[in-house]
Amino acid sequence: MNEVSPQDHVALLKEGIAVLSVEIDRRGTHVCVAGRDEAHVRKRVAEVLGDEVDVWVVGDVPRQLRPRACAGYMERDPCVLQLRYVVQGAQHVDDIVIAEDDETVVVFGTVCMSVVGEDGEPIDAPAYVLLDRPLDDRTVIDGVSGEVVPYRNIYEGIEEAA
Repeated sequence: MNEVSPQDHVALLKEGIAVLSVEIDRRGTHVCVAGRDEAHVRKRVAEVLGDEVDVWVVGDVPRQLRPRACAGYMERDPCVLQLRYVVQGAQHVDDIVIAEDDETVVVFGTVCMSVVGEDGEPIDAPAYVLLDRPLDDRTVIDGVSGEVVPYRNIYEGIEEAA
């Protein structure tokens, strides 16, 4: 077996089994899948793709949430905080939990990512949270790293069209 056909992808996904990657080397074909009930998943993949395929079941779902440190912030409008997170491939910011007091705003971001890794160049992506009141002189702290988040005005140096 050299690859998984579109028909096999469809047949497996109809049963809740997502084929995430296929690797072929001198030892054979290795298929990485996600689906509920590992024993059932292994059985169905072997029935569809053949017993000679090495099956890696990476979990119930093809995505996972991971904490991600915030790379920068700026207040876009009063009470609207733009945060910057470095993501790659199909990663995206899933959720940001915030806590505020009179001196501090703490942000804790999570990124949704593939369980088998991501391809592509890292990019600096924006995400927005609403504050209870304007930021003013409060410090922004990253809840993942515990560090002060650097101020980043991404518009600095960009000239407006006349």
